[in-house]
Amino acid sequence: MPRRVVRRVFDVWEAMFHRMFRLEDIEPGAEHLFYITKRKYTGRPFAVDGVSVKRFDPVIEIHMNNQLVERALREDENVVRAMVVLIRQARRSLPALARALQAEKYQDAKALYGITFIHRGIDHFGFQTLPLNAHSLMTRLTKWHLKNVLRMLNPHAEDIFRTHSELLEPRLVVASKASIVARYGTNSALQETRDTRENLTAATSVSPTGRA
Repeated sequence: MPRRVVRRVFDVWEAMFHRMFRLEDIEPGAEHLFYITKRKYTGRPFAVDGVSVKRFDPVIEIHMNNQLVERALREDENVVRAMVVLIRQARRSLPALARALQAEKYQDAKALYGITFIHRGIDHFGFQTLPLNAHSLMTRLTKWHLKNVLRMLNPHAEDIFRTHSELLEPRLVVASKASIVARYGTNSALQETRDTRENLTAATSVSPTGRA
């Protein structure tokens, strides 16, 4: 199938998916790695950061910005390096996520969850990963969906599946809302900005050879 047709199919699917699941920007007018929506949880019960989540509890569902995923995979066909880029983008997006979670509409939701391939190293950002039920119909449908999204995003998807299958096993990613707000809320975001400026300053003092 011509690349432009695949791209058109992907764009139409993304627009339909956003409408069906009522995904919201975490910061209107800015590009971030996450979209969120509130819904009733229908999976297996779990506990995270002292918060227990059972069926039909209100939760905040996280979805990836597939436009950013597509860009990372297009610019670097090495899936490991692309995932590193996306993890960095996640770090930049977390302060905006923390601000969005404090909106009144999310007050009764105590936890966040999502299902994604991009979970390596996510524990460093305050999230936990949990295995999916490998034999459930929902898990099989989720894996089928995520793989088809990747096929639309990257023309070398089949090679990625063959050579990096261990990296592409979807998992449940969870965190309590309170822990994310405490970690990336206003004060933490300001501190991260200062740290970033210090890192940039240090980087500019290094010569092109890598020696100070």
